[in-house]
Amino acid sequence: MRRTARLAAFVLSAMVVPVSAQAPVQMHEVLASTDQHHPLVLAELATRDAAEAGEQRARGAFDPQLRARGALRRGGYYHLDQVDVELRQATPLWGTEVWAGYRRGVGDQERYPSYYGDETLDAGEVRAGVRVPLWRDGPRDARRAARDVARFNREGADHAVAGTRQSLRRRATDAYFDWVTAGHRLVGMEALRRLAEVRVSQVERRVESGLLAPVELLEAQRSVLSRGSAVVSARRAFERAGLELGLYLRDAAGEPRTPTLDELPAQPDAPAAPSAASEVLACHPELRRWRARQLAAEVESRLARSQVAPQLDASAQVSRDFGEGSETLVGTAFEVKLELSVPLGLRQARGARDAAAADVREVSERARWAREQLERSLDDALSAWRAAEERGALTESLVEVSARLAAAERRRFDEGATTLMVVNLREQAELSATLAVLDALRGLWAARARWVAVTGCGGADDD
Repeated sequence: MRRTARLAAFVLSAMVVPVSAQAPVQMHEVLASTDQHHPLVLAELATRDAAEAGEQRARGAFDPQLRARGALRRGGYYHLDQVDVELRQATPLWGTEVWAGYRRGVGDQERYPSYYGDETLDAGEVRAGVRVPLWRDGPRDARRAARDVARFNREGADHAVAGTRQSLRRRATDAYFDWVTAGHRLVGMEALRRLAEVRVSQVERRVESGLLAPVELLEAQRSVLSRGSAVVSARRAFERAGLELGLYLRDAAGEPRTPTLDELPAQPDAPAAPSAASEVLACHPELRRWRARQLAAEVESRLARSQVAPQLDASAQVSRDFGEGSETLVGTAFEVKLELSVPLGLRQARGARDAAAADVREVSERARWAREQLERSLDDALSAWRAAEERGALTESLVEVSARLAAAERRRFDEGATTLMVVNLREQAELSATLAVLDALRGLWAARARWVAVTGCGGADDD
């Protein structure tokens, strides 16, 4: 799209865009401010921080645990001293749990209560053991499931941040070009009004000299009033667009900042045409967020299915006492256990299994719907781009023709061959055509932002 119309074609020196005392607001500033300071982005970042904390909490289930117990018994038939310290570590390897410990249980050797089962030699006992779930908690247990679900939740929160930024960038782009278009419309309307004001004095002299009919002076005065009213409407639209843009253009403290007319940039260049997406939607944040939710639901479903099975655990422990004491405690002891637990009824476990399976189906269908919507949005974004490009080419040609008509009409008025009303209509038509170029340019940027929102992998845009 060529830059053929700036807003000065038909008024020449009469229309001058004010020289800004401040740097013009550029779109990349708006997008950067949106990424860093918009409350919805900050809210998603807080959600992501919470998800990261949740992941850390879930990983804490595999932290080692130290347990200690001590007891003293005095004043009765038995005098006992007992201490037991154990370090236990859960692992993500098939739900295996290992431990190591030390215990000491001594008293009156001849009268030690054998039913306590914790008597040792006087230097105590060291032990080490391992427990392996063979059936229910082997493929999937609650600790590993919680860890994986927390990880997928954190990944989903990451994608939610990117998706929110993408959505806000699209809205910020629309707000920015609404503001630019409204600003140039205001500048154009003010230029037309100034031109009408200058023309009143010119028409007065020509009416006084008899070169023009008195009705032309009335037309010139009507034009000043009409264009003044248009300036008021254009200023209101510019202020409204500035307030909307301020929601995305924020200061260093994150507060909305409404830009002024002094910060209005010149007409921006057209964006580059969207390239064909080789892997359409492959990395879209919304779909990746749904994929993370689907994976989390599948983890919970597998856990629920595993809880229906019986629990069968195998464990082994080796221990050795040191020191002096009962001869029955001398030597290294080995112990192997096999424990079976079969739940009866299973209504709770089966209900949880069926509910988890239904959740997987629900998330899968919602993810499919999200993908279908994005695919349709992709087709619509391409259609909008082509329409905006065609409209831009037509409006550029319209500006050229309208400018030539307005210039020719002004020459005819100077020669007395036309009326001021016709000149005003030609000038208004030229301004409308010039603003239509800006509208077409805004359509191109809106279509580009929509394309990026559909196909972008991280919310980046072409500034």
